[in-house]
Amino acid sequence: MPNVWTIHHGDVTGGPTKSDLHGFHIQENDDSTAYLFVKGNDTYATATNNGTLPTTPFSFVGFGLDSYTWTVTVTTLTGGASGNQAQGTWTNNAPNPADEQDGTFTAQAGSGVEGDECGDREDDTAAASA
Repeated sequence: MPNVWTIHHGDVTGGPTKSDLHGFHIQENDDSTAYLFVKGNDTYATATNNGTLPTTPFSFVGFGLDSYTWTVTVTTLTGGASGNQAQGTWTNNAPNPADEQDGTFTAQAGSGVEGDECGDREDDTAAASA
């Protein structure tokens, strides 16, 4: 099973703030005791089960992103046709258009992340399709 999953453009549903999740990675930490929710070199949230990797479902709860408080719940790490996609739901406290926004996501599997290299590829892909 891969230890990094990336949320790409087009893999998130929901309200207008869904685009804030583009380029985030769900990744196993170095000592395999937690999952991290990261973008670039920044870790936004951690999910652990008393020092061991949590089983699905697990959540990244109450982290701040773009002035909102978010919760991202991972319901599977073995979804999709190939059995290697992370999937789940998200919610935040954004005020419009309805009090709270929520949606779903799919994160594509990969083998690892160096710095914010994956984020740079996302920006290149978005620019190329513009």
